[in-house]
Amino acid sequence: MEASHKKKGKRPNLLADTVFSWSIDDVLNERLFKNKVEKIPESFQSVEHYFGCYVYPLLEETRAQVHSSMETIHRAPYAKVVSFENAKPYGRKLYNVKVDYWRNRFNDRGKEPYKTLPGDLFVLANAKLETVSDLQRLGRSWAFGSVTKVSENENKDDTTSLYFKVKASKELKVLKSTTPLFMVFLVNLIPNGRIWKALHMSKNLKIVKEVLCTDNVAQKSVCSEKNSDIVNMGLVQSLSSGLSESQTGTVLACLEMLHSRDKSAVELIWGPPGTGKTKTIVTLLLSLLQMNCRTLVCAPTNVAITEIASRLVKMVTEVESNAPYCSLGKVLLFGNKERLKIGSDIEEIYLDFRLKRLVECLGPQTGWRHCFTSMIECLEDGVSHYRTFLGNGLTIEKELKTTGQMQVKESRIVTKVGKDKCKTFLEFIRDRFVSIASPLRYCISIFCTHMAKNHISADIFQSMVSLVNLVDSFESLLFQGNVAPEALEDIFSRSDVEDISETCVDNSFLLFTNRRECLKVLHKLFDSLRKLDLPDFMKQESLMAFCFQKCFLDILHCIQLI
Repeated sequence: MEASHKKKGKRPNLLADTVFSWSIDDVLNERLFKNKVEKIPESFQSVEHYFGCYVYPLLEETRAQVHSSMETIHRAPYAKVVSFENAKPYGRKLYNVKVDYWRNRFNDRGKEPYKTLPGDLFVLANAKLETVSDLQRLGRSWAFGSVTKVSENENKDDTTSLYFKVKASKELKVLKSTTPLFMVFLVNLIPNGRIWKALHMSKNLKIVKEVLCTDNVAQKSVCSEKNSDIVNMGLVQSLSSGLSESQTGTVLACLEMLHSRDKSAVELIWGPPGTGKTKTIVTLLLSLLQMNCRTLVCAPTNVAITEIASRLVKMVTEVESNAPYCSLGKVLLFGNKERLKIGSDIEEIYLDFRLKRLVECLGPQTGWRHCFTSMIECLEDGVSHYRTFLGNGLTIEKELKTTGQMQVKESRIVTKVGKDKCKTFLEFIRDRFVSIASPLRYCISIFCTHMAKNHISADIFQSMVSLVNLVDSFESLLFQGNVAPEALEDIFSRSDVEDISETCVDNSFLLFTNRRECLKVLHKLFDSLRKLDLPDFMKQESLMAFCFQKCFLDILHCIQLI
């Protein structure tokens, strides 16, 4: 059987449609494309010639995958069809299907349990299949089916994927008759299907022509001597310590393309498995990132995207190992979280995670304004807050006593009030400071990690680092055993340091100067952050636009090559 090609100007069939045309004998026939699969040439006459050379190898690879799955069909996930109906208004052979539950979901140890996904190829048969020969028995009815959509609501349940749309190679009513109908999973066609679409695309071929160089001789890009020196002596040498000479040369060649006099240029990185292509690409991406070059990274599989993202974050972390915070605000990863399998190693650059952190940092109850204001009030007005606290405790205790209803619950309240009434200023400030310092540190870490350095100045960044150090230092001094409650209250009541000796045993001088410096940095930062153009935390669109505008390196799973 030969693959049919649509006439020029018409969209080609999906790969699933070609698979639907195969018989069991076709699938089992290892010589099906023997006369069609040829050795890939080293050069190509045209773009059409290039694409055509890969069509039959792809079909043979798909056939081999389906064949392999059929050989182990007794171990494949399968389910009984409970109901199906035509998915109107889409016409025949497209059905809304419901199955009871998936058997053999946990068959292969070490793998995740089976879960239905778009692109899954099934065999639909009127009997449970044990071997591929069962499909060839007399009276057996079967068809191929491909999942086009999975119910989102059901997909969240751990029973997973019991409702979905299926495109079938035959009408299911013909198969059903009076016997049960079963669905048996074979393979997922999405990866091969994307390649199939790419091989049949008719638009955006300029980059392919550039790579193939079919119309002209490839020209070496011209780079000014000044720019070349910058690249060679600066950035790349600092990042390429783990690269070979060939890998370093590849990175340099790509960076030199930035200074090409041509309007557009293409550099191809290739090599056998294990030759360090990914490491080379990640080093190139980090170089572009540090040069503030806006870069879009695409790959045809989720595995490739997460591998690049993971290695890039690791390299950025290593480069900034001496910095108090690893700034990742200029890197953004987006796509389906479930399919990307976002782990702790790359969650900091994932869009949904970043949006959640920014909401925390910008919101009224947990955001930076609340954290800064609370800390300023604690350090400036600690004494007045303490007196208000004591006064409130006495008022509550007096009200409870005058009611004459000293029940068990009220007695507990009085006991607590009594304890609070005896709390010293030192105990009060320690409790208050710790409860405010923790969210303040967290908020600053969000700013320094998720806000791009092109949005917050180096001065603001350094002030935040200094503030955290001051907060840590003040907390350490506050919890030393030689701090006297009366002396601390006196310190919090002062606005100058005139009568405090630098050699005080109870660290009064250090507490005073540290408190004063904390307040100075807090006020300075508060004024600086208020002037920043920060997004509206209430509007998801505003937050997303902010993330995309401020990042310089976008990483995404390329869903479709068109």
